[in-house]
Amino acid sequence: MFQARLNIPSLMKWQARLARVPRWAWIAFFVGAVVPVVVLLVLTLAAALLTGVIVMMAVLLVGTVLGLLWRIFNLRGRDDSRRNMQIIVTGHRVIDP
Repeated sequence: MFQARLNIPSLMKWQARLARVPRWAWIAFFVGAVVPVVVLLVLTLAAALLTGVIVMMAVLLVGTVLGLLWRIFNLRGRDDSRRNMQIIVTGHRVIDP
């Protein structure tokens, strides 16, 4: 499976040992090494998405509760001058060209 042409005796010995390993053993090794990594990545992604959904739901719930409290008690936390704006004209002139 591997071939190394180096004149290092210890490396040539390891290359000879690894060459005697059957192909199905290499496949089993890589499956055994890759599957747990993929499972950990998927679980991490799922945990991140679940945490994001939980935080988003908490923010929406707190916003809803605060909105209901504001409507119930008519709290003056916001500037209401925009809604109650009236234009009062005290004097007028007509300019005729």
